[in-house]
Amino acid sequence: MKTFNSLDHVKRFEHVQVSAQELLNGQMYLKDKGWDDIRLKPELKEEICRQLTETIGGHKRTKEIVFSTLMHERPQHWALERFFVVQYGKKPARLTYCAGQDMTWEMKQLREYLKK
Repeated sequence: MKTFNSLDHVKRFEHVQVSAQELLNGQMYLKDKGWDDIRLKPELKEEICRQLTETIGGHKRTKEIVFSTLMHERPQHWALERFFVVQYGKKPARLTYCAGQDMTWEMKQLREYLKK
């Protein structure tokens, strides 16, 4: 099982776009193996959850709940499939959201789901 310690490390091994949902579920399509189970170092999981929380937004208490849910549960939501690992030039890899027609509504729906 491959263990990843940074989003840059993930980017080096991905074969196709990898979503936040896949990373949080512990699976990824690797260049040399196809679909495989993966492990995230605790620091990387925390970084992923922080980046997601900042994009999902909300008031302070909402962000705390969203972060906790992402860190300690295994939420399944279509919007988490639309956060992809990207890297532009020599900048560090990061998660970015591929927005639909109404990102404000999409993030509101995701916040409500993660707060339950």
